[in-house]
Amino acid sequence: MLALTLANLKMMARNYHTTFWALFFPLLLVVVFGLFDVGGGPGPSSLVVIDQDNTPRSRLFIQKLGEVESLELQEQGVELLVARQQVGRGELDYLLVISQGFGDSPAGAAAPALALTYDAGETQRSQLVEGLVRDLAAQTAAGAGPLAASPLVAEGLAVEAPSYFDIVLLGLVGLGTMTHSIISIAVRITAYRNQSIYKRLLVTPLPVWKYFVAEISAHLVLAVVQASIILGLGILAFGAHLPGNLLATMAVVALGSLVFLNIGFIISAWSNTPAAASGMGNAVALPMVFFGGAFFSTASLPWVLPQLVQVLPLTPMLEAARQVAVHGVPLWQTWPQLAVLGGWVAATALVAVKVFRFS
Repeated sequence: MLALTLANLKMMARNYHTTFWALFFPLLLVVVFGLFDVGGGPGPSSLVVIDQDNTPRSRLFIQKLGEVESLELQEQGVELLVARQQVGRGELDYLLVISQGFGDSPAGAAAPALALTYDAGETQRSQLVEGLVRDLAAQTAAGAGPLAASPLVAEGLAVEAPSYFDIVLLGLVGLGTMTHSIISIAVRITAYRNQSIYKRLLVTPLPVWKYFVAEISAHLVLAVVQASIILGLGILAFGAHLPGNLLATMAVVALGSLVFLNIGFIISAWSNTPAAASGMGNAVALPMVFFGGAFFSTASLPWVLPQLVQVLPLTPMLEAARQVAVHGVPLWQTWPQLAVLGGWVAATALVAVKVFRFS
């Protein structure tokens, strides 16, 4: 089995065109993003509101906050300590706590404070958000009758927020892993089928399952090597800061690569020529590059698309890899994303086994 895996790796290494494009295109993008420091304009600021008051006035206040286009309200129910940690890690822009008594403080009384927590390094934007929260709180108080305007206590936390390049570097890893895994295996299998290699394989003493295990193992090794080179260039040449566990990151890459290899097997069953396999592979991979969050946050997508793209295999792979590598989150805490990837592995493997053909 090991000898067969090594033989597959040697054949892939001797295929200079495949190896060149598997590494050159992602590395070229690393250089472009690294040199030009492409960073996109600021999107909506994420905000978590913890409503300790839970009164009509506080709910009206939250509704007004949700109507602001520059603010993106995250799901409620987050614990206060967890939300503060998210702000401290740069995963959340703002945390607003509505103290108990917000909705029934009489005019002239010492009203409970609104507490806004934010990144101390984002002074200018935080001042705008702070003023916006004050105005909306005052409007809510004015519409609710003779109530005191709640004072706002703002607290800035020292945040080591990741740069855009840190985030996009993991997107380039996902891009390289996905495109090479899908297209390489689809083209390879289609070419072998046209050359009747699989027919010959069936009459040899070698068990077919051993051949395919070795083939998949070789591609997984190449995916990890490819990801290591991309991350190494980003860290050493352009100063990317990835404080997380890179070995755990490689485990996420390998799991994602397994999904994409299965997709490549499926595509090969429906393509009659290597050119057709390459075209179908690109047709599957390219939409995922742009909608899966490789370069831009999926939160900026319109309508229900941010929720729909969560089912794409690239999206949970990138989310888990970024959580582990950029934010230093333990691998086991990314179990929702890993569970989605595991489901994709099982589903695509079943389909690949069912549709695969040797001739």
